Amino acid sequence: MGDCSKISAPSPTTEHDVPDELLELVFLRLPSSLHLVRAACTCKRWRRIIAHAAFLRRFRSLRGPPVVAGHYRVDACVHWSRPPGCNPVFFLSPSSDDVGLRPQHFSLDFLPSRDGLVWDVADSRGGLLLVSQCPGLDKLPIFRDLVVCEPVTRRCRVIPPPTSFRDYVTCGAFLLDGDADEAAGGRISLSNFRIIVALVLKGIAVAFVFSSCNGDDTGWMIPIPMGGLVTPKNSIYFQAQAAQSIYWSTEEDEIVALDKDTEEFSYSLLPEEAGFCRRTFVGCDGGKVRLVCLDYSHLRVFIQAEGADEWVLEKGVELQQLVREVGDQDDGELQVNMLQRIISVAEGSVLLCTEERVKLVSVDLATMESKRVVQDNDKYLWPAYMYQLPWPPTFQACLD
Repeated sequence: MGDCSKISAPSPTTEHDVPDELLELVFLRLPSSLHLVRAACTCKRWRRIIAHAAFLRRFRSLRGPPVVAGHYRVDACVHWSRPPGCNPVFFLSPSSDDVGLRPQHFSLDFLPSRDGLVWDVADSRGGLLLVSQCPGLDKLPIFRDLVVCEPVTRRCRVIPPPTSFRDYVTCGAFLLDGDADEAAGGRISLSNFRIIVALVLKGIAVAFVFSSCNGDDTGWMIPIPMGGLVTPKNSIYFQAQAAQSIYWSTEEDEIVALDKDTEEFSYSLLPEEAGFCRRTFVGCDGGKVRLVCLDYSHLRVFIQAEGADEWVLEKGVELQQLVREVGDQDDGELQVNMLQRIISVAEGSVLLCTEERVKLVSVDLATMESKRVVQDNDKYLWPAYMYQLPWPPTFQACLD
């Protein structure tokens, strides 16, 4: 018999034998950026591949907008002239729980202390949150320090107001995208954002803009009239933020709006029927915004005429009819005079409440269908602030 040479068995194949190009194809098939972040935590090599700018651009083009991790909800309104509100609590979206995120991951306990004052949520955009000092329910909202923070990484940046305009009354502060080119990785981040602050200065409504691209905290630009459209005398009031637009009204029944995407101001007039009503602006499907008005006898819905500066009646319902359709429940008989407030807490619908903000009826603005709201312990009746995971994701360690 001839010699039988032993043939060595091939070494076992491991993940380290898989080329980077194939790993990229696998990672591109992950369903969301949440899963991408989790994969990046596995080892240095995976993190290096995922953190590469070219890969992140490809992933973004395939998967669309960043994942909504959840919403910050508040339980108090600070003042009539600016957005709510105090005591933010984070609520996870269902998809976040799939990869082990918890509400405590988005806590704001890392924010700097300010003489015992609590922080007031002013706005959110992408992975950033804008907060200011909560002045309390019985105090004027004055222009003080702002803080831009990234809760998921627990980083923040304090933005002092211009010295000469500190303590003026403000009508809201809002986040805008930064100035950097998106092709160079310029999505909104702690190093690339802008803030617009509306305030009354010497009786004139003006807007200040802060840009982070200056690299310091002196990036406040020259104040501009709010679109050059109106100069109300101490009469501008924050109304609502809906579908990426911000709305103010004046005592002269004017509406000033700022589109956060185009960064343009526009002007319109309140319809006559809305002059003495409780009202709010509500974002609806397709990016539309509706003006919803409640008086002692009717609920009316208006939509802005295309290319015009007026709002036209779209639909309405008598409150007496609404009460009859809803009917009574175990918690007592519903009376028309109980419907005294109107609140928007979700896209496409409003809540009709008592003066004490006890929920009574929910109305779908698309169908005008209404239903009684079960009374529970949910006290968060103010609008929610959507929070997305930062994009690009932050990979701070072990890239080498």
